[in-house]
Amino acid sequence: MNFAGPMRRLYAFTIDFGLLMMIIYAVAPAASGAMFSQEAAPQDLLFFLGYFIIPTIIWGRTPGKWVAGIVVVDSEGQTPGPAAIPREMIGKLVSYLAFGIGILWLIFDPKRQGWHDKIAGTYVVDNPYSGGPQFMKDFFKIGEKKPNDRSDTKRNSDS
Repeated sequence: MNFAGPMRRLYAFTIDFGLLMMIIYAVAPAASGAMFSQEAAPQDLLFFLGYFIIPTIIWGRTPGKWVAGIVVVDSEGQTPGPAAIPREMIGKLVSYLAFGIGILWLIFDPKRQGWHDKIAGTYVVDNPYSGGPQFMKDFFKIGEKKPNDRSDTKRNSDS
């Protein structure tokens, strides 16, 4: 598996967050400003969770991950299915409540897993068949090692 790097994951999250904000600002006036009120908290939570959970269960990706060319898979490389529920609900809650350490963990993890991935046994990997502009996918690969990159090994052909 070719694990997705932190920049590509941040790119996907940024797209998802932007889409959510556009939806919220389109819906909030029609709801008479009820979004983000104390009374609407349960509906708001369901909306946010639904945006991340349902697409991840069905396709292994959110719209942002699709554009970034990455996908969530289980240990066998398949769509996580119901394993996405604890990943998104429990895992991300724990990761964020720990001051984001659970999210930042993926920077140092060799398999690029955050705590939410470890809890659910999932990985975020490159998916060359995803949409999104190629130049953006290439831009967010900067600094990532290629699987067969051996530039750090010394080759001595004179021996």
